[in-house]
Amino acid sequence: MKNIDVCFETLKAQCKEQGLDPLSIPAFKDTLDMYELQKKHSKHEKFLKVVNHFFEKFLSSMKGVPILTATTDEEGYMILLRGDETIKNTINQLGVKEGCRFTEEVNGINAISLSLKHNRPIAIVGSQHYHHFLHVSACYSVPITDPVTEKILGTITFMTSVDHSSPLLLTLLLTMKDSIERELQLLRQNEKLNIMNQLIMDTTRNGMMVSDKAGKIIGFNHAAEHITGLKKETILFQCINQLETFTPYLKNVLEEEQQYTDVEISFVRKDGQEMTVLFDALPILDEEQQTIGALAQMKDITRRKQTEQLLLNAEKLAAVGQMAASVAHEIRNPLTTVRGFIQLVKEDFKEGSHFHLVLDEIDRINFIISEFLVLSKPNVVHFHTKDVKQVLDETIALFQAQASMNNTQIATEFGNNELIINCNDNQLKQVFINLFKNSMEAMPFGGKLTIRVNQKGKQAVSIQIIDEGEGMREEQIQRLGTPFYTTKETGTGLGYMIIKRIIEQHDGMLDIHSKANKGTAVEITLPLAVGALR
Repeated sequence: MKNIDVCFETLKAQCKEQGLDPLSIPAFKDTLDMYELQKKHSKHEKFLKVVNHFFEKFLSSMKGVPILTATTDEEGYMILLRGDETIKNTINQLGVKEGCRFTEEVNGINAISLSLKHNRPIAIVGSQHYHHFLHVSACYSVPITDPVTEKILGTITFMTSVDHSSPLLLTLLLTMKDSIERELQLLRQNEKLNIMNQLIMDTTRNGMMVSDKAGKIIGFNHAAEHITGLKKETILFQCINQLETFTPYLKNVLEEEQQYTDVEISFVRKDGQEMTVLFDALPILDEEQQTIGALAQMKDITRRKQTEQLLLNAEKLAAVGQMAASVAHEIRNPLTTVRGFIQLVKEDFKEGSHFHLVLDEIDRINFIISEFLVLSKPNVVHFHTKDVKQVLDETIALFQAQASMNNTQIATEFGNNELIINCNDNQLKQVFINLFKNSMEAMPFGGKLTIRVNQKGKQAVSIQIIDEGEGMREEQIQRLGTPFYTTKETGTGLGYMIIKRIIEQHDGMLDIHSKANKGTAVEITLPLAVGALR
């Protein structure tokens, strides 16, 4: 861009026609107050930031030279003034300061107004100015254009004395113009990329974490918060060491450019929830293929792993059922024969022999076979309405003698209102007896067994069986229901499965809360019969 061909004589004639006095010092008609100037600064924040960067570099190389740099907006308002303090103080006394507006009508011939008007670089030196007091100065202005909208954002200007004037100053301004507009374009592109990156991070279901080269976390999306249990506001801009489980992987990526894909990682969050994820971690490379950060991605597969475990358990149960159906009767028949013959030859056993032990062990084998058969055969269950408290009273009456023998005190908290459910009372009694026995066995030296019944909401009843026994650890509770897993020395692990199956047949739920050495609370929730809903 070249300086516009300006006929300064024509321009001076126009100024004279407008009534401007060349011997006067014109006052600025429009001047911004502090609040209005601050609004201008906010509006042009990015523009000013880029311009100020280049002006500071220029002024640092021009120390000792009386020169000012000025920036105006598209209306001619001066919004940034930097440079030699002596000149700055002098022109401030003449009204030239941040917030003043340059117009041809008030200021006559000036580089800023002409540059904005013609969208061209303008140089006005010495007597080319209309006002005589400016004949000792030289002004150079270049318009800055928005690279996207192609609209004028404002101007950048050099002001100096005639003695220091040079066409090279206008050339330098043009070079700055290209750099500033290119930088503004990069900022716009980066803004779009940041918006797109943020949109991707916030909408994906996968957890995403980004670290810079120094190991500082600079990206952490909502899915990562959900998976790790960590809050974005507490983890952002912290060291990757805060990520604990994932720290070694990210360090290897940053330090050794190691890549990880589909690594299955299981961990426990601070709230105690177990999580399993598929983890990817890759280095972020610049144009020169140098590592500038790390990107990590996590896919939550916790439910999938739980489903796989359920399917595995189901396969085990199916195998148990098939085995039970095929061999249980074949084992029971010869077992009955063996037991009968042993009883016939009872007289042949000597005093102090292991006759009763043999019978007990045969009976135990028979009991295990019975447990198998309960799991394997799909039996038809008939339901009828009954007060759940009555079922419990009948069960407690059956169990009371055994409880007394083991020094177990049974305390009931039932309330007065009827709680009618649809049930098979024999099956429920089997559930309650098993749970009572478990509680009693957890208190080998006796203790208190509390049975509590409450209406739960409007549609369900809660039965709680609470003991003061040895309790269980969390990992033991999690494994309950796994075929053949038991916490008892002589258990089979099938009792809990039978209990759970019966409760599920009654559309109920089973929940267990326990702490080691503090006891166990088992809660059974059953739906109230439709006619009993209040």
